[in-house]
Amino acid sequence: MSFDTKANPAASRARARAGRTRWLTHGSWLLSTAILLTMALPSAVRAQANQAQTLPPVKTTYVRLSGRANALLIEPLKPSPKEHILAINIHPEHNNNFEYFLGRLLVARGYRVLEVNYYGPEALTEEFLPPLGAAVRYARTVPGVKTVVLAGHSGGGSLLSYYQEIAEKGPSVCQQPNRMLACDSKGLTDLPKADALMLLEANVGAPHRILSIDPAVDNRDPKARNPALDMYAPQNGFDPKTQSAVYSPAFVKQYSTALHDRTESLIAIAQAKLKAIENHTGPYNDDEPFVVAGMAVHNTGARLNLADPKILSRTHGSHMELMTDGTRPVGIVHSVRTAEPTPVDHRDTLNETSQRGTVRYFLSYLAIRTTSDFEITADDIKGVDWRSSGNAAAGNVENISVPTLVMAGSCYIHLVPLEIVFDHSAAKDKDFVVVEGANHTFQPCRPEFGDSQKRAMDYVDAWLTKRF
Repeated sequence: MSFDTKANPAASRARARAGRTRWLTHGSWLLSTAILLTMALPSAVRAQANQAQTLPPVKTTYVRLSGRANALLIEPLKPSPKEHILAINIHPEHNNNFEYFLGRLLVARGYRVLEVNYYGPEALTEEFLPPLGAAVRYARTVPGVKTVVLAGHSGGGSLLSYYQEIAEKGPSVCQQPNRMLACDSKGLTDLPKADALMLLEANVGAPHRILSIDPAVDNRDPKARNPALDMYAPQNGFDPKTQSAVYSPAFVKQYSTALHDRTESLIAIAQAKLKAIENHTGPYNDDEPFVVAGMAVHNTGARLNLADPKILSRTHGSHMELMTDGTRPVGIVHSVRTAEPTPVDHRDTLNETSQRGTVRYFLSYLAIRTTSDFEITADDIKGVDWRSSGNAAAGNVENISVPTLVMAGSCYIHLVPLEIVFDHSAAKDKDFVVVEGANHTFQPCRPEFGDSQKRAMDYVDAWLTKRF
């Protein structure tokens, strides 16, 4: 499961309060507190938090960034030759990032990390940018720090790439005519640039979101599925006994076309509502509730590649793969995922397969334009206007020039989307590497893949020290 889950508001507020009170002092991480926090996290995060408890003790410093954001500076207890490098990490959806596994793994290797929490409404993607600017400014004041790196994992990846794009190019790039929702430049001018960007098993943003939209579903009657587009129907290639599928090229093409049609229809509806809001002819003058039935909240929902692992299963270019046996061949990288469709009892449920936000939230976070040639294949996602949303890492990196590392696990669904991000990167110094058998947190999806997380972080370590 990804970290990119829409948090329960009450639980989010509780985690935010815990984050504000727990880190008022310096010191090592208390096991009892970690256990209490872990119980409030999704199961995937829980596993990393448990693993993080075995890492060395660290020094922590609470940092107040703004009225709606704070941070935790985490440093090695002993002096390190790498402490001149500070990594900044953030994750949206009111996640308590003070316990983030990635930060602890970096600190264990001698780096400093600034974990950022944001407590605002998260109605628009650009809300995160001023707090991140404050984080970069603070990082530059930490004694001994010479290099600031943005380290994005899961849902934090698209946000950090968005930040660096605006820091390098200014807010005019998010106000172009093709944007579904132009950004407000307030607070977005003169954002300080970071020195490097790392997208480590990152969620690529809105493109990842729209892949979960179910074209067999109609908002007016979500449970009445169109049989011709039903990915769970045996006549379309799904086997209910094995909970796996072998979809024909014709069905995938038909499904892709219908997904494009429904996505563009939803965008048109949302933009019409936005126009009414701006003209004060809608039911509210600021925003309006917007529900999308058949759109996953988690890394679940109607994703063809969850049922048929051949879809989005291999890179279209040659790249390095960090193998279990220590070798690093360069070639077409193949996924080692197995079929894991959304469980039957989670389908057609309010919590798992519906997005419940607002018009502005949908256009800012969840939607991206596709074209009539949109198609999901074994090694690509075609027909996407990557620059139509700020929450799209592939579009953002087109304006980023600093050294960029993109890393994916071969046992998770971000392999091909992250290769696309690498393809679009404008950085002269860029690197794409895949970790054999690694899942979303770089842990092995099966025992035979050994310590894949160590292989991943060892590579990150070498990548940073080589450049900085």
